[in-house]
Parts: sequence; structure tokens; C-alpha cells
Amino acid sequence: MNSKLLATLNLFALAGVLTINTLAVMLPINGMSTGELSELYPNLFTPAGFTFSIWSVIYLLLIGFAIVQWKILSKPYFNELSLWFLLSSLANMSWILAWHYLFMYASVLIMLIMLFSLTRIFLLLQSFTINSLTEKIFIKLTFIFYFSWICVATIANASALLVSLSWDGGILSPITWTITMITIASALGIFISARFREPAFLLVLIWALYGIYGKWNGTENNTIAITALVQLLLLVVLFFVFQFGLKKRIA
Repeated sequence: MNSKLLATLNLFALAGVLTINTLAVMLPINGMSTGELSELYPNLFTPAGFTFSIWSVIYLLLIGFAIVQWKILSKPYFNELSLWFLLSSLANMSWILAWHYLFMYASVLIMLIMLFSLTRIFLLLQSFTINSLTEKIFIKLTFIFYFSWICVATIANASALLVSLSWDGGILSPITWTITMITIASALGIFISARFREPAFLLVLIWALYGIYGKWNGTENNTIAITALVQLLLLVVLFFVFQFGLKKRIA
């Protein structure tokens, strides 16, 4: 497919994502904001509301991508990246509608599609050497942040589905189940950062853990807060190790 056409479609796709997400807040869609809907399915893994401000950073980076893309039309990865980006954008818009209209099964399925498409973009970019600072920020960093946050969001979305089904955690208490999910998210972040030498992936997880810590610190669920804090500090240490230790040694 023609690269200029794909770049144009990317612009329309991003405009659609921004529009749908704005309407979800301003109208709101189906009479409830995204945050109010989260309160319908309370689970201990979902971080404090302020944590979701990460979307502002992601969308600003995506706007940067929409501008910078015109300079990378000839790059060998551009066409494939664009196709996966278009799928992720369609999934993003669809997820908002499914979530606001309480289609829980559909919301999880759509979230998995978004996760898959962003995983493909992440792996695609790992196959190419990117030296330009502009590309590092608005291409590579943009999709690392996006991918990392959707990993967290997928776990939270699946947890909300389980809550909607009145699942009580089986043999695990809600607190133990939440600690397990936090540990899985941290382990995933460590694996990806170490395997692909991308410490930036940890930054979003650190932010998410800070949100969980802030939500439960000093409450009856303080055990969760302590777990989040301990793993947050571990990820901070590993970020600096991967960023300034491992990379230098490899170089």
C-alpha cells in the first residue's frame, strides 16, 4: 500500500481515537464517564484515578508520531507499523464504546486485539536500528509507552470482567490475587526490558505501581500498597541498571 496513503489514514485514525476519547469524557458516552464505569467493577488492581493521566503523555507522543511520520515514509518498517497502528486505533475506539455500553466480554477481547497489535509494533521496531533522536522519541518511545500501558490495562480490564462475573478469586483471597497480578506485571516488565534492552518499558509500570500504592496506602489494603512500593523500588533500581549499567557493558 502507498506510504502516503497510510500516513493519511494514520492521521484520520488518530483523530478518531482522540475524538472518541474526548466524547467519552465530555458527553459522556452512555451517560457515564470512563472513571465512573470503573467504579462499577471495583477491583484491587486498578490504580488511583490520577494514574490514568498517562494517556495524556501517550496521546501527545502519538500526535508527535503523526507529525514525524511524514519524514519516515521511506523507512522499511513504516508500512507494516502503519497497518498495525490502524488496527490498534480501531481497537482503541471500539474498546471505548464496548466499555461504556457495558459489553464486558467484548471489551476484554478488543483489549487483547489492541495488545496484540502493539506487541507486533514493538517487535517490529526491535528489528531495526533507529539512530535518529526524533525517531527514538516519537516512534520507538511512543510505542514502548503505549505497549507498556496496554499491558497494565489488559490486566485491569480482565480483573473488571471477573468482578462483573462475581468471581471471588477462588482459593486466593482478593488481596493475594492482587499481589499475584502485581508480581506478574512486574516480572513481565523485567523480562521485556532485559530481553529487548528497553528500560523505558519499566517507566510506565513504575507509574502504575505508584498509582496502586497511592490508592491503598494507609487503608485496610495496606499490604497491597507495601507490595506495590517494594516492586516499584525494585523496578526503579533495575531501570537504572538497564539504562546505565547493562547498555554500557554491552556497548
